[in-house]
Amino acid sequence: MNDFSTADDALAEIERTQQRAYAGQRLPLWYLPGVVGLGTVAGIAAEVDGTAQIVLTVLGVVGLAALTALLASRTRIKFRQRTWTVRAGAWMAAWFVSALVLWGVVPLLIGLFTDSDVWQKAIAGVVTAAYTAATTRPAENRMFAHLGVVR
Repeated sequence: MNDFSTADDALAEIERTQQRAYAGQRLPLWYLPGVVGLGTVAGIAAEVDGTAQIVLTVLGVVGLAALTALLASRTRIKFRQRTWTVRAGAWMAAWFVSALVLWGVVPLLIGLFTDSDVWQKAIAGVVTAAYTAATTRPAENRMFAHLGVVR
């Protein structure tokens, strides 16, 4: 015999179990700063010439491929289309947009102090990587709170 008095209790427990499972499926804190760092490397590669450009470009491409493969190997739960609600998607989209805006605005501000495109991109990369590392968990918590239940 089970511990549930009604079908509603059983469904509520299933929903709680699913929410806990999704909440356990978090991005590693190193992932987004790593993506930002490698994107910064690719941006800096566009500003230099010769061998340095080739090396930085290859490093960026190989690094992004490695991060993607590593993340894919860690993923245990596959999200389905019905899992995402408009509200959960909006929270994640707002967070991603905030990181992209920061990544775009910081070089403009640094440009007030230096004409070096490399420094502008490097500092923007560091600031954005720090921002994504600091805000990953709060953004995930908001998003997970609004996921739909897969039935």
